[in-house]
Amino acid sequence: MYVRLANKADLEALTAVLIDASPDDPVYPYRFPDRHLYPNEFAALCRSKCAEYLDTSTVAVCEMEYSSSSISSSSGRHPTCIVAFAVFDMPFTPSRRRSSVSASNSSNNGGMAVEDNLGTGLPAEPSSPTSSTFLTTPKTIGNATRQAAFRTTLAEQRTKLFDERYRSLGGHVFLKLLMTHPLWRGRGAGTALAKWGVERARELGVHATVFASPMGLRLYRKLGFREVGSFRVELEGDGEFVEIPALALAPGYVGGMREADAEGLGRLGRRVGETPLYAEGAVW
Repeated sequence: MYVRLANKADLEALTAVLIDASPDDPVYPYRFPDRHLYPNEFAALCRSKCAEYLDTSTVAVCEMEYSSSSISSSSGRHPTCIVAFAVFDMPFTPSRRRSSVSASNSSNNGGMAVEDNLGTGLPAEPSSPTSSTFLTTPKTIGNATRQAAFRTTLAEQRTKLFDERYRSLGGHVFLKLLMTHPLWRGRGAGTALAKWGVERARELGVHATVFASPMGLRLYRKLGFREVGSFRVELEGDGEFVEIPALALAPGYVGGMREADAEGLGRLGRRVGETPLYAEGAVW
């Protein structure tokens, strides 16, 4: 297992992970309920977002070795592939994301879906950037009203729960996104990337922060993160909503923490009368 900083050459691999990992994140079905109807357009949005991450944030990738009878290496070592990545906003280097995102891709805040390469367990690469798929102007997909509410609410809550709280303490390392390809989950890639970010925060002497997903909650709590708030994105009259917990880890904190009840956090809800039903997935 290898963790390193990403570079421009990793764009296609990041896109493939993002596409395949996002269906398990409640945030994406909420914002893009029609994504399965427009796979090419959705893939184009994913690629645009990954390119933006490489330009405006700190991106770390986790590579793992794989073996295949059809793939050989002159060095005798197993080749590696990117199986997960994490996106961080570091203190003292404000993200340019709010001003740099074009109108064509600003509605997409994360990942999406494609098939894996047969026989290797590798995330499949999306179409070439020079193909007609990506040269075509992307069709506007998703629920625009939900997307606008999601972006506005996250920006407000990030300012309230993290930026204002830790500004006088030197800022914070914000884990914006953590995605692991479904075929490689459960092997420690997400943990390695989260720990990488925690170490950067410790080196800087600042808090590490994250808006967690259902699958990420247990991981972050084991690393010592504590909940500092939560919020809901919900439109009046809409039958669905998302609730997202905010967690932070103080610099120098060592050891785990008591498991907290995760009920009601990081979930997608659909109201049926007065009874909400929840479909939990994965994301950061």
